[in-house]
Amino acid sequence: MNIISQILKYGRNTHPNIRNIESFISKNSDKINDGLGATNDIISNAQIGRELVQFSKYSTKISPIFEENYVKNVNNIIENHLDKLELTQNLTDDERKKFINNIRGDESSFVTFSLGGKPSLLIAGNNKFIKPSEKYDILRRTLTIPVNNKDLHINNTIILNKKLVKETIKNNQNFYINRMNLDKDTSVDEIYNELIGDDSPLKRNEKHDLIGITLGYSPINSIIYQLDQNIPNNIELRKDLNTYKKNLINTLLKADSPYNNFDNKFKAEIAKQIRDIGTQQEVFNTKWDKYGFSYRNIVPDNEHDQKLIKNIISCSQKAEAILQEDT
Repeated sequence: MNIISQILKYGRNTHPNIRNIESFISKNSDKINDGLGATNDIISNAQIGRELVQFSKYSTKISPIFEENYVKNVNNIIENHLDKLELTQNLTDDERKKFINNIRGDESSFVTFSLGGKPSLLIAGNNKFIKPSEKYDILRRTLTIPVNNKDLHINNTIILNKKLVKETIKNNQNFYINRMNLDKDTSVDEIYNELIGDDSPLKRNEKHDLIGITLGYSPINSIIYQLDQNIPNNIELRKDLNTYKKNLINTLLKADSPYNNFDNKFKAEIAKQIRDIGTQQEVFNTKWDKYGFSYRNIVPDNEHDQKLIKNIISCSQKAEAILQEDT
């Protein structure tokens, strides 16, 4: 049974009141098959097929149902089942209350990370009761931000899943090496040790691209966001897409570019991606925020999106399993 048939069958059986599912699938069948090609290895039944379409960029009326369930399950775990997550299983009642307050607004990010869907997590507070372990490393930082002629100090905690961060580094090894000015033969383990060391770039709020990629965000979008942050008056410039793209490319190519030590092939590919940015309405879409990936999806990154889809499906199933233990 092909993917389209699987989706139609599941939609008719489980959502009989939704009338437009067949017309939607019919109109978008080619796009859906193209978009899901990278994940054919995990399409084993109608349930998975239905979930993949819900996470595709083509919206249907059944998509919000899954979104609402995931958010509901996340909140349930946060409020009632922190003892079932390795990071928080040994917290006292007082520590648990403090921690819940620190992750307000980042609940999905925390649960998705705890269930293995994100390589690292950035949350508010120093959370000293969260301890490193064989599985996790902990970094703490204090950012100083001038506000009304006074310095505002903000504490953050960065938690790294050692295995997943090293996988992320391996998949982007040359980028980490160049961006961190390391020797070209630096190993994954050596990069990781630099990443969590005393001079860690994660502790400074400067290399947004490295931080974004380490958090599990799209590499190309993390790079463009870094360029965006290097442009004066960047928010104002976004109002005119053509002017904005020209400024992004100029920032990429100028002498003091964050990527001045990268080769011309890298710069040419990034410039091409910038030129291909679509209409203004498509810029700065945060389509994964309900599932723990709140980053600006400035340009399409279908390959990375498919990885997120697979991770989110897995996390959703793990969350449901935790909640079913009490039923």
